[in-house]
Parts: sequence; C-alpha cells; structure tokens
Amino acid sequence: MNAATAHPRGRSAALRSGLLALSAVAAASAAGCSSPTVSVAADPVAAVRNAAVVSSRIHTAKVETSVDMTVGGADRHFTGLGEFDFDRQVGAIILQTPQSPTPLDEIVTPTTLYLRQDGANAKWHWVDAAALPDGDLISAGYTSPVFDFALLRGVTGNAVQYAGQDTVHGTAVAHYTGTLDLTASAQQAQNPIKGELLSAAHSFSQSTVPFDAYLDSQDKLRRVVAHFSFPAEP
Repeated sequence: MNAATAHPRGRSAALRSGLLALSAVAAASAAGCSSPTVSVAADPVAAVRNAAVVSSRIHTAKVETSVDMTVGGADRHFTGLGEFDFDRQVGAIILQTPQSPTPLDEIVTPTTLYLRQDGANAKWHWVDAAALPDGDLISAGYTSPVFDFALLRGVTGNAVQYAGQDTVHGTAVAHYTGTLDLTASAQQAQNPIKGELLSAAHSFSQSTVPFDAYLDSQDKLRRVVAHFSFPAEP
C-alpha cells in the first residue's frame, strides 16, 4: 500500500504498521478453523481508547513492525521483529532497512534508542529520542507499541467508525478506522512520551492522523496502522 497517494505534492508520506502477538491468547485460533465474529462496540471511540489502556497492561508480547515511506518519489520499506516488555517499556527489535542487507539490532526505551549492525562484534551506538525531529515516532524505521497505545488515547469526538470483521495471524478481530490528534495524544501521555509526541505534532504536516485499529474478543489491540504526512526533504 502506498500511503503517498493520499497526500498532495510537496509532502512526503509514511505508513506505519504494528502487530502484536499476545502469548496468552494467540493459540486460541487453530489453523483451518473458521474465526468467530468479534462483538462490535456500541461506542467505537471508547473501545479504541480502552483497548490502548488494556493492551498496555499485557506485560510482554512479540511484535512485528513495518514502516513504508515515500520520499521524493522513492519508496523505502522497513520491517522488524522483536519483543516488548510493557512493564519496563523496553523492547528489542531486529530491523531490516533498505540501506543495507545486514539487519540492525535495536534496543528501544522511552528516551533512548540503542542500535548496532547485527553481529556479536558490532559496537552499540545510542540516539537520544528527544533529539529526533519526530520524537522517534517513525524516523528510526520501526514502530513502538508503546507509542501506538499512546497515540490511540488521542482519539476523541466521533472520529472512529466500525469497518468490518478481519483476522490478524489467525485471530478474529473487529476493524475500526478513524483519525486521532497528535496534540491530544500528547496531552493524555506522561513524560517522556508526552514530549516526544509533542515533537511529532510539530514535525508532521498535519497533527490529525488517519489510523486503523484491530481489536480482538478480549478488547486488546492486535494491529495498529497509522498514516503520516510530513514536509518533503529539500
């Protein structure tokens, strides 16, 4: 999917997607079995906001991340696999970038990104997340579920609609689509996430962000997709 088609010329675009594999319920759907229908929330906004809160309490999860950027007409694709400890808000991701066939090892914390080329003898480097123009929301090429949960708390008003039933890795989910406001997300967050979301709100061309959220039968997030537009590189 090319997110750039949704934005006018003079801007760049990014599509970020994150998937969670929750170990407590991931085995519930057996291969080859039809997936049950997930109940539809009477209040989609409250359901998405609540799912962000509930999901942040799952302790640990395996994650898949994907970031697709279109900058100056060129597509860049980043994919990552890893695990997150939500109690400590620390994650480990192996990231595949378009710049190199060698993956990057990344350790993600709310304030600092540690990275090295994959390999036992490679040296670690660190980046201050607050120094990145978008608060490390997408510029490092991965998606943090901690940020996804914080983003969805910025959903307000009548900005969410039910979009149908779907599956994520064999688990039945209800699909919701809508928009969120980065500034509102920041206001709901605690530091250091708050400051990084405020940085993102000032970096992107629009503070309003279209998103898709996929909730399972336990009201937990299984997948989050967000579309960002930002000023084109000079």
